Amino acid sequence: MPGFELFDQREIDAVADVINRKMVHRYSFVNCRDEIYKVEEFENAVAEKVGAKHCLAVSSGTASLYVALKAWGINPGDEIITTPFTFIASVEAILECGAVPVLAEIDESLNLDPTVVEEFITDRTRAIMPVHMFGGAADMEAFRVITQENGLALFEDSCQAMGATYGGKWCGTCGSTWGTYSLDPYKVLTVGEGGLIVTDDEDLYRKMEYYHDHGHKHDKTIDRGAEKKACLGFNFRMSEIQGALGLVQLSKLDSAVEALRKNRARVLDAVGNVHGLAVRRSADPEGELATQLVFLLPTPQTARRFQKAAKEAGMGCGILEDNTWHYARHWDTLRDGATYSRVRCPYDCPLTESMPLYRPNEWPQTQEILSRAAVFGIDIVMSDEKIESMAKAIAAGARAAL
Repeated sequence: MPGFELFDQREIDAVADVINRKMVHRYSFVNCRDEIYKVEEFENAVAEKVGAKHCLAVSSGTASLYVALKAWGINPGDEIITTPFTFIASVEAILECGAVPVLAEIDESLNLDPTVVEEFITDRTRAIMPVHMFGGAADMEAFRVITQENGLALFEDSCQAMGATYGGKWCGTCGSTWGTYSLDPYKVLTVGEGGLIVTDDEDLYRKMEYYHDHGHKHDKTIDRGAEKKACLGFNFRMSEIQGALGLVQLSKLDSAVEALRKNRARVLDAVGNVHGLAVRRSADPEGELATQLVFLLPTPQTARRFQKAAKEAGMGCGILEDNTWHYARHWDTLRDGATYSRVRCPYDCPLTESMPLYRPNEWPQTQEILSRAAVFGIDIVMSDEKIESMAKAIAAGARAAL
């Protein structure tokens, strides 16, 4: 899956150019950089690519979520409804704002279930934040209706979905406010560590821009040290090295996505339909990024038989209920350690009986789905031999399970 599968001389040359020019800071040294700003070029190219008015590059996908939440005005005590199946950073970013993550249920798309979200809305709710898991879009139209009817914002955690689409639009541009991307080593577009925020809101973009760099206004006509602060902020800047890498990787994104979809299709074609396997549901099958191939078995028992037989046939797979970093059932740290977070879950403030909380051992619908979900990773570069081996393992698993 990772974009570094496609690293070649172009990335080496791009990094070497930055180092040879000795211009690694994205803003400083205005008078001696010949007006070359690689991060800014990368931001502009991404905005044009995805069809957004603005893009801000930051230091990580986690930072993209945190900066966007802070700039939008999420405050202590605010509630954001999101999913119990996501990388833990989605929840950590909410907590770092002093806000409360309210974790609903997923459906068979592995994304937040829009049919149950409204029962989690309270007078503290500010936004709903679906996460496009494994590059498969959540049902954004359903969430659009819910948020409009309830006067809520619709945030979009697209950190796992750079390159995926929903209804012909890029994931990350389908919400009402902002969308985020991660560019970490596991993503289809990677710069080692990095993140992006896209938005059409000029005022929101400026708040994010200032906040992510200590409140600097980024006036290129004066020395950086002479700028006045727009606000309090922090340091989530991306470096010029990452910006240069991002430009090269962005030029390869379409071919990488095409390769992932092709390889996934090749595996499924090699397996065939004779085994009665069901793949995860999709809100937009044509737009799925195809970084993972997920089969939903009938029961947890059949899923474990499938996993055992696939491993014995030469290629193991995961069962998603075991995923400690992506499934909230395993996140005891959110209960136990207030030291590292502004809010402990469940948090200590007056509640009504009907107010849902972070619930470390519940989510029966989510548990039922993840306990029977078997996952294989799809690479950008896959040999015929690996395709055949994966297909044989899947077929063996199906024979044992079904």
